[in-house]
Amino acid sequence: ALFTAICNSFLLGGVTFGYSGMAFMLRREGIFAEQCACGSFCAAEKEELAKVSTIGFATAIGSRLFIGLFMDSQGPKAAAILCGMISLGGFIIMGNSSSENLHDTFVWAWVLLSIGGSGLHIVGFHFTNLFKGDSKKVASAAISAAFGASSAIFPIWNIFNQSAGVSLQYMATVYSVVVFLVLMNNFLIQPWRKVQPGIPMKLNLKVLDSKWWACSEQRSKPIVLSKLFELMKKFEFWGECLFFSFNLLLLTYFLSTSGAFLYEKGDAKFTTEPNNPIDYLYARLAGWFNAFGFLWYPFIKLMMLKMHWPSKYLALVAANIVVVLIVISVPQLEPQIIAMTVLSFSRLMLFSFHHAYILDKNGIEYFGLLNGVSSFIAAIIGLVNYPLQVMALETSFSISFVPIAICVFLSISFPLILRLRPVLNWAESYAIDPRQLRWPASLEELIKLIKNTEKIRCVGAMHSCAPLVVSDGIIISMDKLNKILEINVKEQYVRVEPGVRVHEVCEAVKPYNLAFGTLGTIDWQTVVGAVMTGTHGGSLTTKSMHAFVDEYTVVRADGSLMTVTSDSNPELFSAMAPCMGVFGVVIEAKVRLVKLEHLEARMEEMPFKEAIATFHDIMSKNKYARVVVYPSLDKATVWTANTIKMKGDAVARGATKSKGYINFRNEHEKAWLEEYLAKSQMKKYGSANKLLRKVMDSQLKRLHHYEGPYNHVLCKERNHGIPHADIEFGFDVSKAADVLNTVRAWCSKTE
Repeated sequence: ALFTAICNSFLLGGVTFGYSGMAFMLRREGIFAEQCACGSFCAAEKEELAKVSTIGFATAIGSRLFIGLFMDSQGPKAAAILCGMISLGGFIIMGNSSSENLHDTFVWAWVLLSIGGSGLHIVGFHFTNLFKGDSKKVASAAISAAFGASSAIFPIWNIFNQSAGVSLQYMATVYSVVVFLVLMNNFLIQPWRKVQPGIPMKLNLKVLDSKWWACSEQRSKPIVLSKLFELMKKFEFWGECLFFSFNLLLLTYFLSTSGAFLYEKGDAKFTTEPNNPIDYLYARLAGWFNAFGFLWYPFIKLMMLKMHWPSKYLALVAANIVVVLIVISVPQLEPQIIAMTVLSFSRLMLFSFHHAYILDKNGIEYFGLLNGVSSFIAAIIGLVNYPLQVMALETSFSISFVPIAICVFLSISFPLILRLRPVLNWAESYAIDPRQLRWPASLEELIKLIKNTEKIRCVGAMHSCAPLVVSDGIIISMDKLNKILEINVKEQYVRVEPGVRVHEVCEAVKPYNLAFGTLGTIDWQTVVGAVMTGTHGGSLTTKSMHAFVDEYTVVRADGSLMTVTSDSNPELFSAMAPCMGVFGVVIEAKVRLVKLEHLEARMEEMPFKEAIATFHDIMSKNKYARVVVYPSLDKATVWTANTIKMKGDAVARGATKSKGYINFRNEHEKAWLEEYLAKSQMKKYGSANKLLRKVMDSQLKRLHHYEGPYNHVLCKERNHGIPHADIEFGFDVSKAADVLNTVRAWCSKTE
């Protein structure tokens, strides 16, 4: 899957960013030379080439808005096929145009290459969800590095064109075959729906099976504009959007004008020998430096792993400031090689950081649209490329970089402000100062922090709605202590570090036919964080998660290690959960496992009043149960799940076999529910209730009767649900009717 994304980006994604190589071929072929009265490379031809570069870069960046919308609504397979066909069309047009009419068709072909390549680059990023933690960012950087390397395609063509006399049209025709193979690979490999975090991807090549094509009907997803606008209003989005736009402007302007401003600084003129590689040597080098920027990937990988977002963006601005200072203030030609080198590094930083940042902050759900909106704004700002180049013809190209330098200097405000922005929990119900956070990557680093700090809180996945980690001391994130240390199949236990997520353990022990003793509605929490906060399942007969922990290894305030078990220290052991870390920092936990069961699940609808009358029976007669009440409809849905003896028993009774995690609300239902909430806030209760009814009907159809593995059935919010704050309270189950009647009476009096 990642190989497919890298191939898309390398072979097609950023080919139009190798414009300098294409410009040399156009000049050699005499394209646009008819604009020059003198027949040589004069101002009129430069202006035509400036138009092509501006249109190409603006299209490559701006078209991502529409590609992103298509991908988010129709899925990656449909988007990849469409973009592959667009790219193929561009190369076919270029290859089938004669030298006489290429000047008429070239711009159209260039626009198609810009749209198609840019789209194929974007549709690969959902594959990064196959990786966890910082590895996701590294995978994103690898795709961006391939995108940078694709700038070498047209400079390579230029070598064949000038050294061997191979025509532009012939190379475009041959390359069309490569594009067709890329298209077919995406047709087979890309899934209909985007890969979701924590869910393994299963490759399905049975294209002749009707069920394979039936999946295409499930690809579409409604776009909730209110949710999209909510994300776009945040500084974390629009601040990065402007940062990306200003720094991308420097990159595209440098690539568009490198030949011209280097000529100004003394680059050699064309001789009477058109194939002489010494001609315009520095302009050629600019194209190659840009193309080989992917060689900086090891440094980008290190930055992804070691630095936080503000520091990454500050490093990027610093690099670009070096570039503009050299271009503007250094008249000599030779030092421009330093600018080329630094810009090749900053280009890879820019695209790697931009895409990984959007994924990190907003997830994959609206990645296409958010990336598209930021790219569209960057394209609008990038249109100043053309007037700046026209102005440069009257003044100088070095001076034309001054407005861009001002924009780059202004962009430094984004990482400086971001450094101070509060970090929100999943429910967005509280925030912490990022300056308080620490990320120890080893036991030694953790002990050092504990010994040298008076006040400490620990944070796992930040899924708790309550402000449990808010403190005036430091806050230790366990993200980098995320190893599964041992899986003992014989004795049925697992040892984990505190940053390991519940779903990671589920997937790791599943091949051994083992599972967690109980699970909550979600499994995104860290194991230790879930235990420390009292996570429980929906069952009267199964104990809470902490009951399955047999041993804790704790770092005490003085830095010493202590092992806590029920035998060694029964009093402390019983107090460990949910103690929220007050007895020390848990560095390791030994968790008892159970045999992996298969469950038969059902969902039915009933009136709220009936759910109250039968609540006790529902909870006591089923191993797992969940009753969800919709007061505005006076209805309830009752979901139950029970163990079956043999895999397939429920299917034999008419149940649907689950193919993976079964979300309690799928992407459609989640979108409708978000729209319901927006309409309720506007007091449009009639239309809001219609959406709620739509959600229930869809759920009842999907979840009516199905069978699946224990962890796939119980964890019912794999799409993260909708951020919200809630409160849990306990009551005597024998008095459930009294409690729920009180709740119903209160709801009937509330708007």
